[in-house]
Amino acid sequence: MTGAGDGRLGADAAALDDLATELRAAAARLSSAPSWRSTAPGASALRSWHGPDADSAVALLDDAAAQRRRAAAALDGCASALTRAAVGQRRASRPGPAVAVRVDLAGAGGRLVQRVGVAGASVVVVLVPGVGTDRGDRARLLGDAERVWAAVADRVDDPSSVAVVSWLGYDPPDVVAQGVEVAPAGHGAALLADEVRSLRRGGAARITLVGHSYGGIVAGRAAPGGGADVVVQLGSPGVGVPGGTGAIRAAGAVLVAVRAPGDPIGMVAGRVPGLYGEDPVGTVPTLPTSRTGHGSYLSDPVLLAALAELAVGSPAGG
Repeated sequence: MTGAGDGRLGADAAALDDLATELRAAAARLSSAPSWRSTAPGASALRSWHGPDADSAVALLDDAAAQRRRAAAALDGCASALTRAAVGQRRASRPGPAVAVRVDLAGAGGRLVQRVGVAGASVVVVLVPGVGTDRGDRARLLGDAERVWAAVADRVDDPSSVAVVSWLGYDPPDVVAQGVEVAPAGHGAALLADEVRSLRRGGAARITLVGHSYGGIVAGRAAPGGGADVVVQLGSPGVGVPGGTGAIRAAGAVLVAVRAPGDPIGMVAGRVPGLYGEDPVGTVPTLPTSRTGHGSYLSDPVLLAALAELAVGSPAGG
């Protein structure tokens, strides 16, 4: 197969995506074809046939089935290569996103709101950090936002339609032991809901809230009143408030909860529902992860890819 690396199709990322879609469809058709041993026409007659010729025929049919499976896998592999090539083409041809510091306030715990991408973008992701985050973490927060922006921009025709807001617009608890205090989450949720409404008025057609750890509580509390389309909780101890899952769904938002293997937050999730609300993991859709622990969610390429699909409107994983 040519096109992914010889320059004839490489300049057109959309053409690469279209071809990848066709190859995946062909692979799916091959994979879903019925086995001759079960439903193929004449299968029952073949099963009643015995002798050397029957054995040869069966061997040929089994070999053909194996070749079909290998062909499906090869087509799917080619499709993945074309998709990666399309992503590379888009990244190589687009300028880096604009970065704006919208809020930078010292005192009273500090506030820091940074935007990657342009104001008025139609697809917006809002990242809400958790316990121990302050203005001194600006480089890390910006790096998270830039990775999310790149992942989402890979999946749209116009990267200028994407913005990611790193929202430290509240004062989270300083240490884990203070995480039992829910007043900061309540105050932060009211401010975050205001932020979502402001983004909507500014032209955002699809808004995804992504809360990490204690930030997931803030996002969960803000969702019913803010009008976000999607709420993603990464390593959160709960949905935000008792009955929060139902409240988020009643507001028309999709709730997704992700917990990576080895994330110690799992030891407390759902244990204090009166504070944090119920643990949604296992009861709502999730996204795949490839890394472990509590702090690697927004540097996990597998999770970023799935999050980007969700942010642009594709269904969440199961």
